Amino acid sequence: MVELRRHRRRLLAVAALLLVVLGAVALGGVARPRVLDGDDQCQAAPAAPPRETRLMPDGLSFDQIGTVTRVRKEQDHVIVHAVTTKPLDEVTVLIQDAVTAAGYRPAGMDNEGFEAEVFFQTETYAAGQAIVRQSGCEGRWDITLVLLDRDARARST
Repeated sequence: MVELRRHRRRLLAVAALLLVVLGAVALGGVARPRVLDGDDQCQAAPAAPPRETRLMPDGLSFDQIGTVTRVRKEQDHVIVHAVTTKPLDEVTVLIQDAVTAAGYRPAGMDNEGFEAEVFFQTETYAAGQAIVRQSGCEGRWDITLVLLDRDARARST
């Protein structure tokens, strides 16, 4: 019974986070990664400058995943955009490993073959989601990772 309640709370927390992320996307709050013009679009993606990558949570590294193209903070969230050429099944596991190394816990995954979502939590809170989608460039995937900024949360409590 206790386990059922705990599982129900986790599902509700993940659903609430998903609604927040989808609402932000629908309202234009989650910007798309930088896009190059014309024929250059499928060339190597430009890496985010150090002033942006310093915004990423301590311990979070995309070195094994791909290129971080943009990082920003919005309210209590850190949003990381990246690209990769690794296979979808591999990249979802690598994202899970990278976010776990930054102190978050896995909370589920949904892989449909053409896109995938990976969910994270801290303690009892839903704490983030990575969305991996096919890009317009063959063999390349766009990644949008939204994480609860634990430092901002600690300051607000």
